[in-house]
Amino acid sequence: MSNDMLDTLENKVFSAIETIELLRTEINELKEERNLMQRKVRDLIQRIENAEANTGTASLSASSPSIKEGTSSSIGNFGRSLERTGTDF
Repeated sequence: MSNDMLDTLENKVFSAIETIELLRTEINELKEERNLMQRKVRDLIQRIENAEANTGTASLSASSPSIKEGTSSSIGNFGRSLERTGTDF
């Protein structure tokens, strides 16, 4: 009976280790995706700022802060959700 219990425990430990490894892989993929999205947002903001500087259009100037705030907020929310899962940045 004790061998059966040890085998069951061993199987559960191996299963837990496998799950942890899969979750770590997923976390790393999400970090890469977040970094890519952050670069895209920075590039987009830079393009907007360049367009504002080149055209001097007031409508772009008026909309740009809200775009920046919205994207920064989204990235911040994503980062906080990762923090709640206990992942490092």
